[in-house]
Amino acid sequence: MVKKMTKNLIKTKITGNKKAILSLSLILMLTMTLIMAFAQPSLAQIGVPQPEKTVGYITVAPTLIGVGQQLTVNLWLFPLPQDYLYGNYYPSFSGVTVTFIKPDGTQDTFAPVDATGAYAAGHVELTASLFFYYTPQMAGNWSVSFTMPAQNITDSTGTVQYLGCTSSPATFTVQTGTVLAGLLNGYPWAELPNSNVYWSYPINSNNREWSQISGDWLGSHIFGSSVQGVTCRLWQPYGTGPSTAHIVWDYNDNMAGIIGGAYGSTSYSNVFSIPDFVIVDGKLIVNVELNSYQGSSKVNGFEGIDLATGHVLYTANGTVMNALHLPGNPYAQTSAANGIVLANSYGAIPTPYLFGTSGSTWNYYDPFTGLLMRQIFNASSSYKIIDGTNLAYATASNVLECWNITRVVNNNWPTGITWTTTLPRSLLNSYPAIFGVSTDASTIICKTANQYYGYSAKDGSSIWNLTLNYPVITNEQMTLYGVDDFVVWDPTASSYHMYSMLTGAQLWESPSIVTSSSPWASTWTIYLSETNDLNNFYVMLPDGTIAAMSLATGQIVWRSTAIPSTEYTENAVPDVIGLVMVGGNIYAYGGYSVLYQLDPIPRFGLMACVNATTGDITYTLNGGVMPNAAADGYVIAYGQNDGNVYCVGKGTTSTTVSAPQTAITAGTPVIIQGSVLDKSPASSDATLTAMFPNGVPAISDDNMSVWMDYLHMQNSTLLNTPPAVNGIPVTLNALDSNGNYMTLGTTTSDGSGSFKYQWTPITPGIYTLYATFAGSNSYYSSYAETGAIVAASAATSTPAPTATSAPSNLATTSDLMTYIAVVGIAIIIAIAIVGALILSILRKK
Repeated sequence: MVKKMTKNLIKTKITGNKKAILSLSLILMLTMTLIMAFAQPSLAQIGVPQPEKTVGYITVAPTLIGVGQQLTVNLWLFPLPQDYLYGNYYPSFSGVTVTFIKPDGTQDTFAPVDATGAYAAGHVELTASLFFYYTPQMAGNWSVSFTMPAQNITDSTGTVQYLGCTSSPATFTVQTGTVLAGLLNGYPWAELPNSNVYWSYPINSNNREWSQISGDWLGSHIFGSSVQGVTCRLWQPYGTGPSTAHIVWDYNDNMAGIIGGAYGSTSYSNVFSIPDFVIVDGKLIVNVELNSYQGSSKVNGFEGIDLATGHVLYTANGTVMNALHLPGNPYAQTSAANGIVLANSYGAIPTPYLFGTSGSTWNYYDPFTGLLMRQIFNASSSYKIIDGTNLAYATASNVLECWNITRVVNNNWPTGITWTTTLPRSLLNSYPAIFGVSTDASTIICKTANQYYGYSAKDGSSIWNLTLNYPVITNEQMTLYGVDDFVVWDPTASSYHMYSMLTGAQLWESPSIVTSSSPWASTWTIYLSETNDLNNFYVMLPDGTIAAMSLATGQIVWRSTAIPSTEYTENAVPDVIGLVMVGGNIYAYGGYSVLYQLDPIPRFGLMACVNATTGDITYTLNGGVMPNAAADGYVIAYGQNDGNVYCVGKGTTSTTVSAPQTAITAGTPVIIQGSVLDKSPASSDATLTAMFPNGVPAISDDNMSVWMDYLHMQNSTLLNTPPAVNGIPVTLNALDSNGNYMTLGTTTSDGSGSFKYQWTPITPGIYTLYATFAGSNSYYSSYAETGAIVAASAATSTPAPTATSAPSNLATTSDLMTYIAVVGIAIIIAIAIVGALILSILRKK
């Protein structure tokens, strides 16, 4: 469900995935021909003239295109290729050539290759269709047609003769300027939601450009990933990461924490309990122990959890190691072994699976239900599955094998082997194992001890071999994502070496990462402590720092500052294991590795968010929280101190607002008040509900780390003395009865989530009042509204002239009349005197 979105969206213009979009004409044609194929009567060719007539058609899309843009071309033939008994003939027709006639009259003729990549040049699919892409480089009017030669289909049923044919031409126009069209560049482009808009899976397929802010996490394991692909090297290239420590939801995964009593400060064993996390289509997959037993052991299972809410969607039997994507749907994947490859069920359209093993059995699970979809038996134990392809590479005894799932018969793994090559014996008198596959999928690297071997992924032929002059431990080397290189740690030089996966040549050696103040940087590193983007290689070091080295030169770009601590022998919080990178941030665990944990557990283990550009620490989250996965704006972390799984990211909020509901007199100040509360699932915990009966307040980004420490990490100092925190800004607006919209002002909520604002209305009328929280790095936006009536103030009357009062001792009417007469005579005398004085003055002048 997608929440209310604001209109302030970010427009982007990003090339759509053209290769994932088949034209409507092809899809309709495939549907029609499939229906015909399965509706054909089981009759002999008796009565059908030999040779049979054929007819061909060709179309292009779009019909207006720019120079250098990619055209989609579809061609098909009738009737369908069949054997003598009208059975489908899977190899289909061959020998097809297309001819483009350019605006200057020259021609471009060639045998097209079907875009599925499953057929030889000029060979059509079993539906007698073919689609491919063409890029014209000349402006003007073009045409294209195709020709198929006459040919025979012969098998055990007999021979069917087919005549050749030439299609009518399809025309199109090429202009010099770029054309905006869906097949070309995704136009019209879907707007991205701004950072304060809450959204969740599934993402509507219309929103192609949302691929920038979403993406699966295939999973990473402490002993190396079995699947090679995006996020298997701890870098999530898509979307953002949380820029504050806000916890969205959590749940208890494992027994942990202090035992107490006679056991003192010793904690329950938490070794090797770090769960493996996989994220597929907004679902977090976590391995769990089910409440059932097989013998004396609990049955293993896994849960599917909504990433945005923490709600458990399903529980299933099995164990998940990774996620992967196979091309095409399940029907296409299984039928391809019989030579059936359809463009509308194959090609670039992927199907996601959860992957796990039990002994030599490979298990494929549905990530949406947890159901077991397929099992493949007798598999090799040393392998690398290449995500997004049908391929895997494995070593078994003394051979290297290439394996293709579409070749597997009866779910027997060895039947999928396409080639093998013999491996040499190493210095340790053992055979090399799979180390990695280059990003361009051209080279396979095997290794043992300090010896490396490069083989062609095409046929297994040897390309190069390398023997290092320094010892190499298993956990002191890694392949890189998006770069055809690998890195090896030299323990005596305290430096890293970069080697090419394509040639085996050394590209650079980094400076020593040991300084006089960091001798602990000389010790080993381990899986899940190193990653890369397309610019730098990043490594966590036991001295408590993180180093960034240039992929181009090996020079150190930056080195973070260690967090001092007397709890550790390094005199700082060490960085040993636990690293995730997304959205320009590195999320790193500071503290001892769970594999080598002391007991009592050293205190003050934390997750630090480090800016990947500068090495500066943006924030920390206490509680021994170790990051493990990242997708869709969230980071999933495991709490070593309490056994909880935490989801860190932006949470939802609720805003309330109220005003006096009786008439307000214009010109009279009143109070508008309300609250902004944190509505993340973690805030509905029973303990927090008891602490905050009115709801957990939304808190400022600056106070978020200490606030999370107080709410979720059982910080005893903060529990005794709750932190003084600031709230968040709230904007108040009003709409009067005349349709005038106005901003009243901005206020800030307090540590309880409440806000107050004084408003003095001037104009009478009915008002709608709005309180809006625009969102922050910790929360999504929310708003509320209420009403108010403003009445006109009371009218002010003009005061009457003040009359002279009569003495209060005039008791009768006669007395009153006498009083009036006397007063009147006195006034007349006064006027006469004044007049005489004026006359006297005038005479003197």
